Amino acid sequence: MVRVAMLLFLVFLTLHAEPSPVVYNTLAEPLQKSTVSIEKLSQQPIMEPNKNILRNFLDSVEATLVVGNELSGAKQIDNEVLSAYLKDLRTLSRTKESIDALYRKSLNTAITQSDKKSFEDLISVPMDPLHNPRIRAEVIAFYQKNYPHHSIKSIEALSAEQELEQKSIQFALEQEQAYEEHLRILKRSEVSGVKKIARIGSRNSVILSADQNKAGNFEFEAENLNPYTVTLHIDFETLTNLKASGKLPLFVEIPGRSKKKVLELSRISASEGVDYRSSYGWVRGSAFAVHQDDYLYKLPFIKGSEVVVSQGYNGETSHKGLSAYAVDFPVPVGTPVYAAREGIVVGAEGSNNFGGASPEYRQYANYVIIEHSDGTMGNYYHLKQGGVAVSIGQKVSKGDLIGYSGNTGYTSGPHLHFSVSKVDPLSMRRPMNLPIKMQTAQGIVTLPQKGDRYTVQ
Repeated sequence: MVRVAMLLFLVFLTLHAEPSPVVYNTLAEPLQKSTVSIEKLSQQPIMEPNKNILRNFLDSVEATLVVGNELSGAKQIDNEVLSAYLKDLRTLSRTKESIDALYRKSLNTAITQSDKKSFEDLISVPMDPLHNPRIRAEVIAFYQKNYPHHSIKSIEALSAEQELEQKSIQFALEQEQAYEEHLRILKRSEVSGVKKIARIGSRNSVILSADQNKAGNFEFEAENLNPYTVTLHIDFETLTNLKASGKLPLFVEIPGRSKKKVLELSRISASEGVDYRSSYGWVRGSAFAVHQDDYLYKLPFIKGSEVVVSQGYNGETSHKGLSAYAVDFPVPVGTPVYAAREGIVVGAEGSNNFGGASPEYRQYANYVIIEHSDGTMGNYYHLKQGGVAVSIGQKVSKGDLIGYSGNTGYTSGPHLHFSVSKVDPLSMRRPMNLPIKMQTAQGIVTLPQKGDRYTVQ
């Protein structure tokens, strides 16, 4: 989905006084890239009733690009022209979303009515909705059912994408803290013994305990021994003569190194017995974090250096699905790595000295993880052995040295893997990378792609 509107206020404030041709043109890039697919979509018979909408969008994008180029070449920016340009970008962004919705509706109609001709016409157009996991799964299921002896290259590519995404999700789970579940709820008297042996990140580093109070109700308390925030999940298979104080299943955020009362089960009938069967789980990070979308991240390297992108957003290898918004920078082993944003170090591993292009090396990745003020996490992976320059609990400022790049873990060559993540609010069990804005000497980057070159500011 195009998110041009999110850029507008920041661009007006920071770039108006010092215009950059690269930035003004970049604002319209996502819309410009969509025109090839929408031009092809406008030629499909099933879209005939909506052809005027598609043609108007294409004409408007072309006209807006002309204005963007004029702004880029202007020595002095006209406020009224700039405001109108930004307004047009917002309008086009909303129109693009409407076109995606029309495409989804037409595709659903073709599948529901088993209209194979329209189905083939639509899936031949590389529109963004085809990469939505639910829509993609429906397309693949229809294809497998109705085309047992006929191969369609575009859907074979989607199938490969789905398989790769599933692998990357598994990779994310293993690399960025797997979801721990079905843990035993302790009695309060057992907590102190578990705390003595608990390690950061281990299954028992988040403890849920329960005791009966004087009223005969059960009070549940959660304690997070980790330095980072976790999202806790509590559910009950059985509740006999008990009523929960909150909606079940319960999902709650527990800040690092803290404890809090999270739930109470109250007795319904005083004359009847009570019983419950329960389980809980947790994942590192917050599903309730709201990313500060206007924040400008620093490229995590020394000022003035030039870096290239080997894999950007929705990359060919592993940046798919929930891991789509990550950037790989191929840099020599030992390259200094700096914090892209201020925060508190909540994860650090630098003891490993193994790396290779095989899943067996996943467990050997060295990394630094920084929790930001909005609850998101900055992830810096594949550091060299001994390449961690910070410690857990340490506060770091934007631009502080945090480590040195390497080639550890599941990697085909020396590089730094950088992403910003939170817990996926749909599954509540997986990390989800977020799109960010990065400040470079060439302007604000919102869509890093393979081959891009940037100079660090």
